Amino acid sequence: MYCSHCGHKITERQKEKANKNAKVRSIDSNMVYVCPRCGKIVKNNLNEEEVKSLARASHSEIHKSRNVINYGMCFLVISTILIVIGYIFFLMSYKANAGGMLVTNCTEYYVFIVLLALSIAGYLYSFVSLFYGIKKNREYTMLLKDIQNNIFIQ
Repeated sequence: MYCSHCGHKITERQKEKANKNAKVRSIDSNMVYVCPRCGKIVKNNLNEEEVKSLARASHSEIHKSRNVINYGMCFLVISTILIVIGYIFFLMSYKANAGGMLVTNCTEYYVFIVLLALSIAGYLYSFVSLFYGIKKNREYTMLLKDIQNNIFIQ
C-alpha cells in the first residue's frame, strides 16, 4: 500500500503497528490508514486524481533514489582515493635507517591506519547506499509501470 501524497510504501508491519496504536479508521467498510511520513490519510480504493498524485510522488521517489545512488558512487571514489593515499603512507612507514623494516610507531603508519579506517567506512556506506538506491529505484519504476499499464491495485 502506497501513500498517494508522498509515495511512502506502507508495509504489513506498519499496518499492524497502526492497528495497535488505533491509527486505523473504517470508512464504508474500507480500512483507512495514516501515513507515518506525511500524516495524510491512505485508503485502499484510489480515484484517478489520487493515482496521478501517486505517479508524481513515485517520480519524486525515483529522483531521490538516483541521488542516493550518486552519493554512494561519490563515496566509492573518495574511498578509493583514500586507500591509495593510505597505501602511499604505508610504503613511507618503511624506514631506511631501520634497515628497510616497517616502523609502527612513526607518524606515517598512524596516518595509514586512520586512512584505512576512513576508507573502509566509506566503502561500507557507499555499498549500502548503492544497493538501497537501486532497490528503491526498481520498486518505484515497477510501480510506475503498473500505473501506466492500468494494473495498479492498492
